[in-house]
Amino acid sequence: MSQHKDHDRAKSDRQILWEQIDESLREYQRNNRSLILSSVAAGMEIGFSIFLIAAFYSHFHANISHHLLYLLTALSYPVGFILVIIGRSDLFTEHTTLAILPVLDGRKTPRQLLRVWALIYTGNLLGAALFSALFVQFVGMTDRFDSGAFAYYGEKMMADYVGGQFLGAIFAGWLMGLLAWMVTSATETISRIAAVAVITFVIGLGGLPHCIAGAVGMFCAWFSEGTTVGFMDVAQFLVVATIGNTIGGSIFVGRMKYSFIGNRH
Repeated sequence: MSQHKDHDRAKSDRQILWEQIDESLREYQRNNRSLILSSVAAGMEIGFSIFLIAAFYSHFHANISHHLLYLLTALSYPVGFILVIIGRSDLFTEHTTLAILPVLDGRKTPRQLLRVWALIYTGNLLGAALFSALFVQFVGMTDRFDSGAFAYYGEKMMADYVGGQFLGAIFAGWLMGLLAWMVTSATETISRIAAVAVITFVIGLGGLPHCIAGAVGMFCAWFSEGTTVGFMDVAQFLVVATIGNTIGGSIFVGRMKYSFIGNRH
């Protein structure tokens, strides 16, 4: 009975912080091959958010309003994140917060941080590109999907000017950092799933740029015929979203959480 009560008891903020630092230290200790493979898997798995968005668009866009279609795409957004985060693959926007904590605590150096970030980010983009190439090929071979979904998503991602994209990306990184915190604080899998679903739904509904999930949509639009998305559009999106996500996760969550919890006496 006492073990059950301990399991259900809410974790303190310091306990969450130290658990996140310990988890991040384990990532630092992994070899390059392990990190890359886990990150490639995450980049591919998160693509199923775009898969579901495309499915909803293909089957319903001609029969429902634009506003309802937008809601359906937002509801689709959490699927890939649930697969990645609950499945424990490595996602860059989680590690913008997690990986910086051991550096702030003096256990790792900025150079070691850049190694972890670079490996995870590269693996995520490779996985995203691979999933996109496969998905575009699949859409061209089946009548179940409308390739217009790629143009729809690409235009949605490029709807804002660079300044708006950048601020939106900061918000997305901030929310992903808070999500990493909430997942660590949760004691049950169903609670973790709920946290992932709620936070990523907010990102999807807000149209906030996420550098990895957004990369899948942008790659699909680039690889697909009949869209106006080109290489420079993809490159601009990735630069803006990546920098914004990194600032949001590392400064607005990692730096701030560590400052008022880790330095508390």
